[in-house]
Amino acid sequence: MKVIEPGHIYELNQLDGDGSPLRLVFVNREDTPHPGTQTQEVLRTVVDMLECLIDRTNHCDGCLRWEGNDRVIKALSESQRQARLAILFHEQRALERKTSKGIIDPATFPIGPDGHFDIGG
Repeated sequence: MKVIEPGHIYELNQLDGDGSPLRLVFVNREDTPHPGTQTQEVLRTVVDMLECLIDRTNHCDGCLRWEGNDRVIKALSESQRQARLAILFHEQRALERKTSKGIIDPATFPIGPDGHFDIGG
């Protein structure tokens, strides 16, 4: 991995093909604005990728059982849980900023039958 623009653009090593690096570009709305993704979207991708790795490990374990796969799956599952928490913390920050700017008012959010925000779940 190589940092091209700190906090915004990274080059990732890529195998095979012409060897050109894969770029991970985050949105920049400050000094040198440019489009890109955000951390939460990358974390959502990480959650999905970890699900693929768990599925792959289960498949391989079905082909040839190895008790170490249980530890692998546990570690991947915990990583997935931590990535979900990281998404939650990023969204908490966004809600706090929008509240302080007066963009949203949590007191007006719809409430579900459990007394908490109704997020459609």
